[in-house]
Amino acid sequence: MTEFTGTYHATIDDKGRFVLPSAFKKEMGEMALEPLVIERNLFKNCLDIYPEAFWKNRVEAFKSTLDPFDEEDDAFLQFFYENFIKVGMAANGRINVPGEYLGYGKLTKSVRLIGMGRSIRMWDSAEYEAGRMDKSTFAKRFQEKRKKKQEGQ
Repeated sequence: MTEFTGTYHATIDDKGRFVLPSAFKKEMGEMALEPLVIERNLFKNCLDIYPEAFWKNRVEAFKSTLDPFDEEDDAFLQFFYENFIKVGMAANGRINVPGEYLGYGKLTKSVRLIGMGRSIRMWDSAEYEAGRMDKSTFAKRFQEKRKKKQEGQ
């Protein structure tokens, strides 16, 4: 089962390209031959990168909650589709990120790529460090979540 983990550094060149770390490319296996989907993260100024197979599952789950004949749902779907783009990956792992996506993520030269299970999150290195959760906050929130789950059982 494919699951992206770990944190890696990469560099964006002047043409908006970066090379996917070999650990992520290896984890993709045959999916590395398929298109990738780059999505503007809805909560933070970063990008999420999905293998197309994982993205299709996400799209179907989202669309199944909507009524195609409802005007509000139609606008909702349009917003959803406006926030991602399909791209290819060269044999060497190089990916070209469109300029408007680089701008959204405030991505400059140095980026951080974080495995997020089914996706890879792409941050500008400085933005990532500025907003990164510290260990004590993680421990506290983890304990709160566990307690809440135990109380719900």
